[in-house]
Amino acid sequence: QSFLKDIAGAEGPEGFAVQIQLVSLWNDTRIRPTLVFLAMMISIKMWCKVVGGKDMYDREDASEFSSEAKVPSTDEQSNGGDPSPRQVASDIITSSGATFAERYEAAQGYLDALAKPVGSLGTLETWAAKLSALQRTATPSADKAACLIFAGDHGVAKAPEEGGEGCSLFPQAVTRAVLLGLEREVAGASVLAEANGVQLKVIDVGVAGGPMDGKVIISCPDKLPDGTRNFCKDPAMTAEECARCIKIGRSSLAEAVEKRSVNVVALGEVGIGNTTSSSALIAALTGRSVESICGGGAFAARTINEDAVIKKVDIVTRALNRCSRKNMPAAVALANLGGAEIAALVGAMLEAADRNVAVLVDGFIATAAALVAVSISPNVCHVLFLTSTSAEKGQRAAIDQIQVIATENNVPVPASPVLSMNLRMGEGTAALLSVPILQSAAAIMQDMATIQ
Repeated sequence: QSFLKDIAGAEGPEGFAVQIQLVSLWNDTRIRPTLVFLAMMISIKMWCKVVGGKDMYDREDASEFSSEAKVPSTDEQSNGGDPSPRQVASDIITSSGATFAERYEAAQGYLDALAKPVGSLGTLETWAAKLSALQRTATPSADKAACLIFAGDHGVAKAPEEGGEGCSLFPQAVTRAVLLGLEREVAGASVLAEANGVQLKVIDVGVAGGPMDGKVIISCPDKLPDGTRNFCKDPAMTAEECARCIKIGRSSLAEAVEKRSVNVVALGEVGIGNTTSSSALIAALTGRSVESICGGGAFAARTINEDAVIKKVDIVTRALNRCSRKNMPAAVALANLGGAEIAALVGAMLEAADRNVAVLVDGFIATAAALVAVSISPNVCHVLFLTSTSAEKGQRAAIDQIQVIATENNVPVPASPVLSMNLRMGEGTAALLSVPILQSAAAIMQDMATIQ
């Protein structure tokens, strides 16, 4: 009421009469909301005249606020005419003379300028910066993803009476059975690929038996028809066989990029016994003890089989003793201890590095392949996006070594895996689950506003 008296303003009998009328109106509950609205409008009008700039309620200035008025984009916003944070980053990221590290740092600087606490999006920011550096753009994309699953059998997984070591709780024939599920599009990887809009291809690099060509599966003419040998007795592959498998991996990724225009590749594998081969590779390339590397592999129940772990430690130890070489070059270790599908994964990663294509690395076996690839060419670190913390304890040793190699070669260190879901299925399942995470990282770079 005192506010209304102030509005009336006049002194003397006439002013008093006006005040009485306003108070009466105020006491009328039907009219009071209208008076409150008018009082607010008058207050805003006075504020705009005294404090603000141009009055948005004046008709002659209304054009500045019309629907046709141009609103500055994130690219155009600036402070006092200075280039926007996006423009500063883009100039470096798109520069032909900028190194990967410089492009990465520029993207990270732009992320720091976004409307959020610095670093608050964690590994999502790391992925966003790496993707920008790879694609040489401040607006990266991860909308065209493919999944390549390489498959092969291992001689060490054969039954002892067939010349193997029986390293797995499952017979070697299970590899072929898993591929049949993938061909029928009912396997775990098939379902996840469909759910996430990812093209899925399975490449038979060394599955024992005849070819398995179909809608999803491709059996390569240069495959190892019987898989690898028992690496406790002989090298798993000759140098020539290993090179063939690497070449298959390279050509498979190149085809996905050239014919399907993919910009992200999720890599997975199928192969009974390949956790044993991967454990041997990681032990050989890190120098860690076999006991600290070997885990349970594929479980037949929900709990780890300790007898199976003891058996695996013995098998890997004998394989390393047969090699009788310390500090083996990665390519030599791969031929001696690896698998056809592991070699193909290595080839795919090497090709991806040559083409600056993002690679989503699945679990334990794919991480072992990544260690081999990085040991051959440290620049492979540029393309690696680690997806899943494996139940296999040896994965941590492989990741640590990858990060050491990156640091020694002044390459941005790959972030630790983004998922910790107790995944241990393989088949690229963790990589497939991470496709939308990488797409979200790209969206942050493309669409999020800066503080300006």
